[in-house]
Amino acid sequence: MKFIGIEVDKKKLYSKQALLDYLRENGENDRVLAYIRTEYFDAFGNEMMWRYPISDGLHTGTFIVLVKEGFISLPFNEIDVEDYEILDLEDAAMFDEDAIQFFIDDWKLFSDDLMEAMTDIKRILAE
Repeated sequence: MKFIGIEVDKKKLYSKQALLDYLRENGENDRVLAYIRTEYFDAFGNEMMWRYPISDGLHTGTFIVLVKEGFISLPFNEIDVEDYEILDLEDAAMFDEDAIQFFIDDWKLFSDDLMEAMTDIKRILAE
């Protein structure tokens, strides 16, 4: 499978269940996800994981992670100074086309609003 310009050998990916089991056994947080990011980076030259830092209406944010079956959302609602994002694995779910479209649309609204605000800030500071 080719993804973001990288040839991905699916055998080197975690399955959804293996990922969830690993997190449940080792810690349901971003500190533990760092080990998986390192494994993926070593295998693919990319972490194959993205922090989506805006709310989906139910959670503070989520991680989007490539797994054998597709893409999984690992949401979080709290952040700890030592473990960083604390994952809510009960709400972990695979993305479908509608779910990722919601994230795309929401990100565009967020990004457009932020860019407009920053552009106006620059204009005001220049006056």
